[in-house]
Amino acid sequence: MVIFMNIKQLSIFVENKFGRAKLIIDTLSENNINISALSIADSSEYGIMRLIVDNPERAKSLLEESGVMVKITDVIAVPMGNKPGELSKLLEILTDNRICIEYMYAFTDNSGNGAMLVIKTDNNELALKVLDNK
Repeated sequence: MVIFMNIKQLSIFVENKFGRAKLIIDTLSENNINISALSIADSSEYGIMRLIVDNPERAKSLLEESGVMVKITDVIAVPMGNKPGELSKLLEILTDNRICIEYMYAFTDNSGNGAMLVIKTDNNELALKVLDNK
């Protein structure tokens, strides 16, 4: 049985300035916050760093204290097998139910059995419901 779950993600506004990403990572490291996944999307002036961490509330507080703009976002974690067509099946379910994907990224889990896909949709509640039913 595959379990889809709602998880908390840090969404961090990062200025494209030398050393900004290191400041964020160092703040978490120095406070014993573990990072499971990281994604950065950028433009010429700023980026959005997305992190899955073991203590999102504490991480948010620590980063805000250091002057970083951060919010906690609900996303869906989806375990994915390591074989062709797995992502296609998942996307078909979402598409058939008219659920739009805002973004997604993946990371490997500790089991060695595959990857964990992180998805943000326009309706996470409905996405979880239809994925659980399939």
